[in-house]
Amino acid sequence: MEERNLLVVSDLHLCEGIDPEGGKYSRQEDFLFDDAFARFLCYHEKIKAQPRFGGRPWLLVFNGDLIDFPQMDALPKEGEPLKRVKGVARYVELSADERNFGLGTTAAESAWKLMRIAQGHQRFFAAVGWFIAHGNHVAILKGNHDVEFHWPAVQERFIVEVERAYAHQRQMLGEGPPITLDELTERTRFYPWFYYEPNRLYAEHGGQYESSSHLPDYLHPESPDDPARLGVIWGNLFVRYLFNQIEDVHPFADNVKPPTRYLVWAFRKDPFMTLGLIVTRGWIFLRAYWNVTRAAFEGRQVQKRAADSDLVSLPADVTEKIAVLAHRQAEDSRLEWIGGTLLILLVVLVVALIIAAGVSFLGGLWMVGAVCLGVAALLYIVRLVASRRLPSFDDLMFRVAQDLKEALGAEHAVRYIVLGHDHAAAIEPMGDAWYVNTGTWVQIFEQRGPIEAREKLTFFRLAWGYEGVPELLCWDDAAGEPAWLRLGLIE
Repeated sequence: MEERNLLVVSDLHLCEGIDPEGGKYSRQEDFLFDDAFARFLCYHEKIKAQPRFGGRPWLLVFNGDLIDFPQMDALPKEGEPLKRVKGVARYVELSADERNFGLGTTAAESAWKLMRIAQGHQRFFAAVGWFIAHGNHVAILKGNHDVEFHWPAVQERFIVEVERAYAHQRQMLGEGPPITLDELTERTRFYPWFYYEPNRLYAEHGGQYESSSHLPDYLHPESPDDPARLGVIWGNLFVRYLFNQIEDVHPFADNVKPPTRYLVWAFRKDPFMTLGLIVTRGWIFLRAYWNVTRAAFEGRQVQKRAADSDLVSLPADVTEKIAVLAHRQAEDSRLEWIGGTLLILLVVLVVALIIAAGVSFLGGLWMVGAVCLGVAALLYIVRLVASRRLPSFDDLMFRVAQDLKEALGAEHAVRYIVLGHDHAAAIEPMGDAWYVNTGTWVQIFEQRGPIEAREKLTFFRLAWGYEGVPELLCWDDAAGEPAWLRLGLIE
């Protein structure tokens, strides 16, 4: 194995980016740090000659959710562009679902989405090309928001867009080493599940361990009903049919963690608008979710054995243990989502009862209004009690890392187990190993909706031969260098 230093990032969630014509960011966009990421790569290219890095090339690992395909709801222009992707020339010939919510998940549709995303993130794609042109390598692991990297056409499109953006940058600036499409392809690897280096590192996105982002067969994510499309993740349905529409009103909505906190804030801020959105849009999501759930119960989604594939670098018995672990943990995490949904429904009922009470009082129905207020107060108390007693999955990824360590066993043990997915940067010791969560490069609103946003452009850096405390850092763009992550501000 070539001696390489590692940089691991996850959950960048690139979407439409900047409209080349209007010059504005899409309201769906979460990644606003194209220039900062370019400076981050430039810095690490400069320091790799330092003794601790030994002049070795970097391997930049995108550990899932690099691209946010479910949030991409744009359509090709009518005429030839639309015909190349969908075989029809006019929007009226598309299904109502496609017209309202964007393209689907076929290889052609997904490749077009990636091309459109690259157009809005030229600086980012050019920076990746520049980094590779300097002798470094890139590894891309798919996450629950970019399962579309399963398609070879999407992988090819990514490399083409990197080459195109970098070539344009070289032409404009007149600097940077040349690189061919073949060289880019050789130095860019797509991993269908995890990245593993013996005795050193195991990296996986982590979405497989949560029910809302779990696929029955991660290596073969095609829909059993229609192999030309990807199987549906119900969390992605939530984004496609509900949250994309909510972001027309509140663009920051899906950056509030957990999502239930946003809904509580929205009900307090504007209960009528929020209730209207849930009523008008929620049923569409529920209908889509029901169709997916019904298909699962009817047994059409068949679980393949993860060990049946030669696409991964661990023995069959180990991959089978990991697949079983993911399935079991996803089933357990359903309790969290059921509890969260019940809490949301209680909030909706409380708001609806308060509105009903107000209408009753205005109409002179004092007794009815009093009953509505009494029931609302009772339900609010029930919600407070339930929120304290429902199981918490805040440490889900850490517990997954512990289980992964056990599944790898002594024969395939690693020093670092790296996950992402929950956007919560963390390091925790696990005996002779470490758990690392690389966090995210998008803004997170944790306290009061759009107030108190924070951004920690976090990454894990690992020099060849180093086995000490993990270097979990954040990129300080103002200083032009990394800083140690103060975890007390993250938790």
